[in-house]
Amino acid sequence: MTYEVIVEGFVLQVEVTHCENTPPCPGTWSSDWDAQGCRELEFKVLSGICYDDDGARMDVSRSDLAPFIWLNSQAIETALWVEIDAINRRQRWVA
Repeated sequence: MTYEVIVEGFVLQVEVTHCENTPPCPGTWSSDWDAQGCRELEFKVLSGICYDDDGARMDVSRSDLAPFIWLNSQAIETALWVEIDAINRRQRWVA
């Protein structure tokens, strides 16, 4: 699934390639993974844009985006979890 997240002023189009969001089940003693739950996320940044001081849109090249992704991968992952959790809450609210 593709998400749009904003990190450090960059608007990123991010494809989540793997997402595991298993809630904790404290009464389970078969393994610590079951008792504590698991949240794993793998993603691929498809594109990015930013805006200059005048508000003009600028596409970010792949060569400029690579170091940004490397430096901000944790912030990107956090922004993705915020989006995924918000979508899950909305789906539970509607259902």
